[in-house]
Order: sequence, then structure tokens, then C-alpha cells
Amino acid sequence: RVAILGCGMMGQEHISYIQKYDDLVIDFLCDPNEDSIEIALSLIHNGKYPRVVPDEKQLLEQVTKIDLLVIASPNYMHTPQLLCWSQHEITILVEKPVAISEKQVSALKAAEPKMKANIWVAMEYRFIPAINKLIQHLPEVGEIKKVTIRENRYPFLTKIQEWNKDVDKSGDTLVEKCCHFFDLFRLITGQEMQSCV
Repeated sequence: RVAILGCGMMGQEHISYIQKYDDLVIDFLCDPNEDSIEIALSLIHNGKYPRVVPDEKQLLEQVTKIDLLVIASPNYMHTPQLLCWSQHEITILVEKPVAISEKQVSALKAAEPKMKANIWVAMEYRFIPAINKLIQHLPEVGEIKKVTIRENRYPFLTKIQEWNKDVDKSGDTLVEKCCHFFDLFRLITGQEMQSCV
């Protein structure tokens, strides 16, 4: 029993993946944007249409009917939503980044001992086939001296109300986009980052 909290571009991507598993059923879609809901509904092809809930408060009232919550809302909402939903015994897949400021990180650290949910952060770059192949070959390479990642990409996509271009809502490029690379550095080296220069 799955609920999607945030049905914009990333929520729609998660819906398309979930559709591939017969044992997963999307029971709830939650987003205040009607266009996002309409597109999300069009992606569901299993004949089991979810209940549409316009706000998170109404969705939270259904928590006992949810096994997996996918949080795919704008970045700045991830921490407050995790703080709320993690008080329940469910599984949460939250889009990256989990937090966009030191204040949000501190709030999550303070709440962590009381969290009841199983939480997984969607850091999908680690599952790219080329990255998996690289990891397999690491023993042949020998000691890692340095890891460099370069990405050639297009500008930020256009999202609802352009929230992803607002530093206070996205966390800026270092958080919004580069968190994938920080995760890969950790995965490849097997070490935690100490600083960023």
C-alpha cells in the first residue's frame, strides 16, 4: 500500500517505477497542484486508481493504510515531512536531499532517536550500471588516491513555481545536485567526507 506525497516530476518518475511491480499498489496521491495529479493519474495503468488527497494533513489521517510513503515534494519540505511521518511505523522513501540547511540537519539529528519509520534516501546514481561496473573493478585498480566526478548537464529543469532555482528552497546546486556526487564519493572510497572545498 503506497502513498505518493508530491506528484510533480520526481513523484511521476517514482510512479512509473512502482508500476513495474505487481505487489505494489498506489493507494494515495497527494499534491495541491491539479496538473501534477492529472499527469500522475495518467501514468497508472493497472486499473486500480488511487484516492487523490489535496493536502498532507488529510493524507496523514490515512497513515494506518500506508505501508510505503514516497516523499517527492520540493527539497525544503523533506525535513518537515520526515519529522512528521517518521513518528509512524511505515517505510519512507524520501527524495534527496533530506535537508537543505544546518538547521534542518540539526532538527533531524535531534528527532532521530524517536523515529519509528524505516527511511531510505533516494540516491539513485549509485545504481547506475556504469557505477556498479566501476565498483566491481575497484579491487583490480588498487589503492584509491583521488576520485573526481565531472557531469556535463543541461540547466536546472523548470519545476512548479521554479522552487528548484531558489536557494532557500533547493539548498543551491551543492545540495540539490552535488549530493549525488558526495554519495558516490562515499560509496567508491568507503569513507565519510570530512570537508568540502
